Amino acid sequence: MAEDPGKARVENLVDAVHSGELVIPYFQRGYEWYPSMVSDLFESILQDYFAGLILFWELDEERIENQVWDPVWGAKNNVDPNKAILDGQQRLASLHFAIKNPKKKFPGRNSYYLWFLDLNKCINEDYHEAITYKYFVYYRSSAALKRDKAKWIEEGVIPLAILSDSTYLTDNEFETWLDDYVKYHKSIGNIPNNINTLKVSNLIQRILKYEFITTTLGKSRDIHDVCNIFARINQKGMRLSTFDLMNAFLYPHGIRLRKKWEALDNPKLKSVDRNMNEYLLKLISLYVQGYCSSKFIYNLIPNEKTKKRTATGELEEIILVRDRNQFEKYWDDALKFAEKARIQIMNVGIFDFGAIKSKFIPNTTIVPVLGAILWEALKYPNIEFKNKLVQWYWSATLSGDYSGSSDSVMSKDFRDWQNYFANGGKIERSERFDENYINNELDLLNTSRGSTYNAILCMLALNNARDFFSGRPLATGDFIDEHIDDHHIFPVKVKNLDPQKSKGFKEFRDSILNRTLLLDDTNNNEINNKPPSEYINEIFEKGVVDEREELEILLKDHFISDDALNCLLDDDFDGFIKEREVTIKSHIRNLIQYLP
Repeated sequence: MAEDPGKARVENLVDAVHSGELVIPYFQRGYEWYPSMVSDLFESILQDYFAGLILFWELDEERIENQVWDPVWGAKNNVDPNKAILDGQQRLASLHFAIKNPKKKFPGRNSYYLWFLDLNKCINEDYHEAITYKYFVYYRSSAALKRDKAKWIEEGVIPLAILSDSTYLTDNEFETWLDDYVKYHKSIGNIPNNINTLKVSNLIQRILKYEFITTTLGKSRDIHDVCNIFARINQKGMRLSTFDLMNAFLYPHGIRLRKKWEALDNPKLKSVDRNMNEYLLKLISLYVQGYCSSKFIYNLIPNEKTKKRTATGELEEIILVRDRNQFEKYWDDALKFAEKARIQIMNVGIFDFGAIKSKFIPNTTIVPVLGAILWEALKYPNIEFKNKLVQWYWSATLSGDYSGSSDSVMSKDFRDWQNYFANGGKIERSERFDENYINNELDLLNTSRGSTYNAILCMLALNNARDFFSGRPLATGDFIDEHIDDHHIFPVKVKNLDPQKSKGFKEFRDSILNRTLLLDDTNNNEINNKPPSEYINEIFEKGVVDEREELEILLKDHFISDDALNCLLDDDFDGFIKEREVTIKSHIRNLIQYLP
């Protein structure tokens, strides 16, 4: 049973986190707040706002012995913790990090962060942005912060990190610090004359003495109850993802889903999308039941009953995943096929899709669908489907159907593929992307970002495009060198274009029709802000090419036809983008086999 609600001060909670007395269970997500959210929490505390309930779970000796917990981010690991945090991890980790100042860089950042209390604002009861933060290349210890007190006095701030030293806060040195602050800011009119050192000290103590309402679940609680409670308590702050909830629901079955994900040594797959862990669950759900929204993913919990309609239209009760072993086999297979999908998307072979950098992947939501298709294809070893897959992929990415919320799109496509493998049925996504769509719906002129934009960049990589000046191939498969990127052909800051030939320049200069893959060095140092006629002449002067024919071959791979080249040499922007649109659309027709 849960204990009656109690209260706990910030200073005591932070000490308990720091010592490892309070821990987080394995089924919890990691620390996910941003620095600004830490500031918001402290501002709420300063104003004595309700900052949410904190829910604990008392650990029994068996769970302590089995170490079914982790330390709070930034805190010490303790072999003998007392309670697990079910709700409140983000808040407690934030309080601990800002006050205890552990020697750790902020999660997801490459810097050390410190938070500051703006005394002037608080004294004047202006709590908006009263807690600020700064980041530093090097770690700043509390001792170093104390040595900089003259700087903080002038700025009217106190580093929250010094609040960790309770002895110092009652020391004469700190009292002198506050006294100097009060005198200085009174003298320049920043704070009222009735403010004294005690009032400032009480303001600072307001943070440490703030009380959270707490509730503790007894150690007798069944693990199933605890996981179900955990899955439903997060009504405030950051919502739990489907992966977080599945992590909780699978825990009673002995499946440590988050641990499995964190232990995965595949940085390339993880870097595709921050939601890749959830995409793996979608991949499994597609393969097992043909649907991938959250309500279907929960059917993957071992021994969970669901209903499925039979061939005669009747509903029958079934279990999709029998036990832990079957789920873990599905998980391992999903990892394998997600990686196969990633490799095909990010390489430049005959049946690959050319996203040489993860940011060029048109839609990351297509990864679980492609993985499930490759998995499903194993059931039909005699069916050749690669050309059909290429047609579907480009139809899906160029149409933009996979942008935004796409669970229904993903599910429909996979079921179409199942029908194709089993009965030779049509794949509707490919059928809809026809000649009429290319001519009348595919708007390349107004495409300056998104899936269609990225799809064209991928086509450039697959077309073996070479850099304008070095002649270096710009696609080598899984290319991670940041010196290759998408750049303008007519530079953004190009000067002296003929107004009659550049009527659309301001509106369409960022269009995909004016972008291509190039080395950063070529863009910055060779092209710079020169008009195309000038830098193309330099291609000849520097011996990159000797004849017009060689230049035509070089530019052809960038979807720049001979007529478009003439427009470049004449600095004719309007003519160039018109010609290039014709060439790119012709290439798209060939890719998806709708030849004119």
